[in-house]
Amino acid sequence: MNKFDLGILGGGQLGMFICQAAKKLNFSTIVLSQANDFSAKQFCNHYLIGNYNDKNILNDFINSADNFTIETENIPKEVLKKIEKSKNLFPSSQIVEISQNRLKEKKFLNSLKGIRTARYKPLSNFIDLEKSLEFFGNTARLKSCEFGYDGKGQYTVQQSNLENFKKFNFKNYILEETLDFNKEISVIVCRTKNNCSYYPPVENFHKNSILRETIFPAKIEKKTKDNAIKIALEISSKLNLIGILAIEMFVMKDNSIVINELAPRPHNSGHWSIDFCKYSQYQNLLFSIFNKKVKDPEPISSCKMVNIIGNDYKNKEKIEKIFKFYDYYKEEIKPLRKMGHYTRVT
Repeated sequence: MNKFDLGILGGGQLGMFICQAAKKLNFSTIVLSQANDFSAKQFCNHYLIGNYNDKNILNDFINSADNFTIETENIPKEVLKKIEKSKNLFPSSQIVEISQNRLKEKKFLNSLKGIRTARYKPLSNFIDLEKSLEFFGNTARLKSCEFGYDGKGQYTVQQSNLENFKKFNFKNYILEETLDFNKEISVIVCRTKNNCSYYPPVENFHKNSILRETIFPAKIEKKTKDNAIKIALEISSKLNLIGILAIEMFVMKDNSIVINELAPRPHNSGHWSIDFCKYSQYQNLLFSIFNKKVKDPEPISSCKMVNIIGNDYKNKEKIEKIFKFYDYYKEEIKPLRKMGHYTRVT
């Protein structure tokens, strides 16, 4: 097999955009996908299909490149550590391991001065749930520590439905307070040993726990914006980040910031940067790996990014006539599946 510049774990739409950006910058890519049909298939230079735990396929993948990145954090840590033994992984396995486990992530974030998350309680059994629910005022969110993206593994718990969880397996769950926040925003940081750049806060709108729209710039006060950027840079510095990191945040009623989640990969809320920045989040990820120096994104215009979810994809021909539309080339339409997105000037 030929040697490729970059190996990508995962072939979804984020992997697709990494491959597209790499091609424009004359970098070659190889993707390891667990699915037979995947978004990046027609955009990478080469691909392998198989389970991450298949030793033969994983060894072939590791031998195919010297530099690797991820497009999903839900990858076994053993796989990441195996890559890191002989090759370069951006971001590091340590960062991915923190971000792929909600309990580890919250412990890390709350260890940093001036940075906080929603209050939470680890759980072992139903009695823990009862006590913790009472502590949080009899309404809270039960969240899985792993594989909890897009609302998966998340439940609203109240006194009225508490009995429904009596036989629940609490081994990998936490209970989190319900926050009465004002806005949801995110900041994306790209960093090397030599320099750092960031994409200013964007405002995110969710429905059924899935991102529907992102607006740039976020409609927040300058003081709040500066604080969000400061916090994002502090987190990336404490993690010794080399690569890319998205930080999801809540802006509270008093304009204070509470961290929701970390994502050590390009982020859905950064899609706008493809059309409305001189340098997109995908280009800056590549710069962090190969150029050892990232660039100021240089936003061009205020804009909006809208996700196309499920059956909305059936209207893609109408959308394409009006907006800049990006197809994710997914074979099957599912009710809450991201099928594509479009962007427009605001």
